[in-house]
Amino acid sequence: MDTFRVMRQDDNGNRFPVAEGLARDEAERLAAEFEARGHKQLYWAEPTARPMEATGAIGGRGGIGAAGVATAAGAATAAGDPTDTGDLMEPGASGTANRIVVGGALIHGGRVLAARRSAPAEVAGRWEFPGGKAEPGETEPQALERELLEELGVRARALQRLPGAWLVRPGLELRLWVAELLSGEPRPLEDHDELRWLGPGELAEVDWIDHDRAVLPDVARLLDPAQPSA
Repeated sequence: MDTFRVMRQDDNGNRFPVAEGLARDEAERLAAEFEARGHKQLYWAEPTARPMEATGAIGGRGGIGAAGVATAAGAATAAGDPTDTGDLMEPGASGTANRIVVGGALIHGGRVLAARRSAPAEVAGRWEFPGGKAEPGETEPQALERELLEELGVRARALQRLPGAWLVRPGLELRLWVAELLSGEPRPLEDHDELRWLGPGELAEVDWIDHDRAVLPDVARLLDPAQPSA
């Protein structure tokens, strides 16, 4: 009988086995449980005999999913997980659906907010535009506004989506938006340990996670319309 393992992938695209030698149902159930607990990593089940792909950072706009690998989202659906995202899912390269993650370039007073990750260990100390997974029934703007309230304690309004989309993990697609601060003082309530307001000439002063760095030219032009176009 074929055995299966549960795999985990971090924000940099590195893949690690979590449990091995399991029956398929058990592996899929375990992967779904990890996902349902709200872990920031992605978990999925795959045959133990399947060779692991090389680790490395994942970026760009193309898909990376390999045919035949069950993503955590697929395992969760098979297990009856109520986190199925319905209309928020987009087709992935392997034919499975991607769950949408939204990040927000929060702008106020000609500056944008950068947040330093405190976890997971693989990206701790690097900077990003805060956000999180869209929930069932939410539009991307609604998801971003909720996430900024939960992570920063502020009220914000999503304005426009920035160019690009990134498959940051198998089955998980990041989209970045511009948002304006409506009320409140941002505080690092979840997943971050420091915040900084950066002007257009200060964006290169922090170590951005790669996919967030990709939109910095667009953000700089929003902060300073005099900036030249790419």
